[in-house]
Amino acid sequence: MNRSFEGAILVVDDDQGILDSFDAMLGDDYPVTMVSSGNQAVELLREHSPQLLFLDIKMPGMNGMDLLKWMHDRAMATKVVIVTALPQDDYEQMARKFGVYRYLRKPLDLDEVEDVTRRALH
Repeated sequence: MNRSFEGAILVVDDDQGILDSFDAMLGDDYPVTMVSSGNQAVELLREHSPQLLFLDIKMPGMNGMDLLKWMHDRAMATKVVIVTALPQDDYEQMARKFGVYRYLRKPLDLDEVEDVTRRALH
């Protein structure tokens, strides 16, 4: 897994299959960096500000909501897309409070991910 920051998109998810899916969906067209925890994301975000971040909510350690709050407290301009299998209503309301750009449900739809990415980056 690449921990150095390469560019426009950061994906944070503890599921290697999801990270592999993002690499397959976006890796040929965009610079994508992937990490498997909120703590790894904080390390990168202290130094870099990606244009777009795909973020899982349920992760061990620092979860997605904790990372979202950390980013919000620092007024980071990164567009955040929540990617989760958790029930939408409760988490979506909390995420929107922190200015989330979009909220996607797993399993991921290739066309939806590509559309969200294109709109967020252009």
